[in-house]
Amino acid sequence: MKIINSWNLIPGASTNEFDTMANKILSHLHKGADLEKIQNIIASDLVAVYGFYRHEIDTRSSAQEIIDWWIAL
Repeated sequence: MKIINSWNLIPGASTNEFDTMANKILSHLHKGADLEKIQNIIASDLVAVYGFYRHEIDTRSSAQEIIDWWIAL
């Protein structure tokens, strides 16, 4: 998902670094996930998988960007 790559969370990372998280988000969007669910997926993956601290990421605006993109499709 180009949106996640545009956040440049890990400078120099491979373009497929976040494919697992993107696939998880897309799967939940197909099931009708809301903003809170997408926020939780982003926070969970970035903290548990990539070692970010919760205060380092703005999950609300990130999730909103994804929701806006999804609605515009």
